Amino acid sequence: MKHVLIAGGLCGATMLIVAEKIRERCAAQGVSVETMIQNLWETSYVRPGYDLIVEMFPFFEDMDCPVADGRPFINHVGEEALLGKIAALLCSEVKQ
Repeated sequence: MKHVLIAGGLCGATMLIVAEKIRERCAAQGVSVETMIQNLWETSYVRPGYDLIVEMFPFFEDMDCPVADGRPFINHVGEEALLGKIAALLCSEVKQ
């Protein structure tokens, strides 16, 4: 099971859609993903243990896991490429 944090501000509906897209893409490759949504205006604390953080606006520095720029999910420019990179990162250990 992989753990992904999707963090942003007032784009809650978009973050829920992103979470579903990531779960579906990885499930198609046999990888289970648990997603969490976090409003950074409410708290900036991030518990350790995530395999990936998708930030909807530039926020994180020096994290212990990869951080992906989630803005393509908002403006849809490069969205499919980003989803592919996320899936490659999360599903790379899966043997085909």
